[in-house]
Amino acid sequence: MRSDMNSYMPVRIFTGEGCIRKNEAEFWRYGKRALIVTGRSSAKACGALDDVTYVLDKNDISYVVFDEISQNPLLIDCMRAGELAAEENCSFIIGIGGGSPLDAAKCISVLAANPGMTREELYSLKWPARPLPVIAVGTTAGTGSEVTKVAVITVPEGRKKSFHHEDIFPAAAFGDPVYTRSLSPEFTASTGIDALAHATESYFSRNANEISRCYSVRAIRLLLPALRLISLKMKSGRYTPAEKGEGGFLESDDRETLYNGSIYGGLAINITGTCLPHTMGYLLTERHGIPHGFACAVFLPAFLEINRKEVPEIYEAFFEATGITPQEFGKMITELIAGVKPEAFDGEIEQEHSRWINNSSIMKGWGNILPETCDEILREVLNR
Repeated sequence: MRSDMNSYMPVRIFTGEGCIRKNEAEFWRYGKRALIVTGRSSAKACGALDDVTYVLDKNDISYVVFDEISQNPLLIDCMRAGELAAEENCSFIIGIGGGSPLDAAKCISVLAANPGMTREELYSLKWPARPLPVIAVGTTAGTGSEVTKVAVITVPEGRKKSFHHEDIFPAAAFGDPVYTRSLSPEFTASTGIDALAHATESYFSRNANEISRCYSVRAIRLLLPALRLISLKMKSGRYTPAEKGEGGFLESDDRETLYNGSIYGGLAINITGTCLPHTMGYLLTERHGIPHGFACAVFLPAFLEINRKEVPEIYEAFFEATGITPQEFGKMITELIAGVKPEAFDGEIEQEHSRWINNSSIMKGWGNILPETCDEILREVLNR
């Protein structure tokens, strides 16, 4: 196990109820005109868009809204938004939402500063102009994108393709747990388990160090109580109408804890990156429409089993530090992903085999994880 403490995270983080209005001065640090990047309705429904526009109006900061970001943001939409930001002479970008709008905002910040940039130039990471500053307003407890230098974008071939660069760290991040109350139980579970996957994968990464493992353990200890409660609720199906529609199945304190856990998970993967579950999970999202968090979670049991065999000392340290037994962890995951039942199409495993060859994220895990091993893991998931 590495003992170094190498780390870099320049994001100014503001959390807690009402954090945007309490810290309104942060917004005018970045200019007088903003492009607001959101999905079609979630930013408005949860109240985040109203809080942001209130602060912008109060501080005489003009803005234009681009609300066409879908789940698994498309590169073509980011390019359109980048053109709009350049045409409107925006000086900074505000992303409001979960991982999709936040990752899109990072991508748009590069494109807006470099009009006419092609896909190849974007992914080359050799940008003539520095990206515009980004303010990230998180509305889900899962992504961790608020504190990472990563943007995951869906390219025209239908695959998710990420890029990493220190210049796309958000300048500032706001996390008001009140915004997560608009999430359904299922969406809360998916985003929460995404954060759990971040922390777990990071702990077992070859890149993990003293700091990243501290973040991972703290994330898991914060996430587990809420995820246990969600698991029990999902298993029983006992939601009141209000709970189903307004996210009232979790108390405010639980939602704040869940959000804070997601930030610690983001801090962990900012150092290490993700491993096999995220890489293989992208396939289930792209091909089968499985929500991202659930798609990653179905690969966690196989990932943990690999680590049990390859690095038993790290495996034992993980469960000792997080305060949960392997059996309890596995049972909770099983219950959370009970409804995830992707069905393979003819030749899918053979068709996707090339994705696992020399894959840098898979290679971050311990052991010699061969493409054939990934094929077998995928086969088991598709036949579960």
